Amino acid sequence: MKHTLTLSVRNWQLLQERIIEDYGRATVLISWCLKDRLGFTVRNHTDYDQDGWQITTIRLDFYDEQLQTLFLLRYGEYINTHENT
Repeated sequence: MKHTLTLSVRNWQLLQERIIEDYGRATVLISWCLKDRLGFTVRNHTDYDQDGWQITTIRLDFYDEQLQTLFLLRYGEYINTHENT
């Protein structure tokens, strides 16, 4: 079963920088490397608010609950569900 985390674009940028420090640039640039090493794939999600403004968020789709837990323990500071910028 797939589990999804939602991040703001800014938080994803900060998280990418940290992942690059920890694993190297190729891990972030190649989707199967992210899935193999950290257990998730990345997708951009666009939605619209009630006023018609476009809202873009980043979704991290985890395929392994244990890898998601390890990810949250290590990078939980970058996950902020209340920020939409």
